[in-house]
Amino acid sequence: MYYPSYSFRQSLKTTEFFFESVGPKGVIQKLVSITPTGVEHTYNLALADFDPLTQSFDDRIISDNGDATKILATIFQIVNGHLKQFPERWIVFSGNSTARNRLYRMAINHSFQELSELFSLFGYHDDEWETFQSNRQYEFFLVQKK
Repeated sequence: MYYPSYSFRQSLKTTEFFFESVGPKGVIQKLVSITPTGVEHTYNLALADFDPLTQSFDDRIISDNGDATKILATIFQIVNGHLKQFPERWIVFSGNSTARNRLYRMAINHSFQELSELFSLFGYHDDEWETFQSNRQYEFFLVQKK
């Protein structure tokens, strides 16, 4: 993706990535976490915001800070770097709502040419995985390094 992205830092565990969203609602601490699913070679990607009230990260928060494109470009940079380091892994992700999954599908559609050069893209629909189709609503998405 040739869009501006945020710089991020990686944890020592190599599965947590931190960056700051900057927008009308201020500076919001973000976390991208890549964790095993229990299925061989398959890892879950989660995006979370820091909640100052609980002093923890929460993936149910919708910050709406006006920088969704920059956040998605940052996630792309993280996934691309992670899969370069661990090419045997598959990354699965899903939004916490139908609207969020729609946003992810639209982002994939918008950058499909670039993404498909680097990744194999799949969607989960009607209880099975299929090659990503732009007009299909998916429950989950899966990305694999080509």
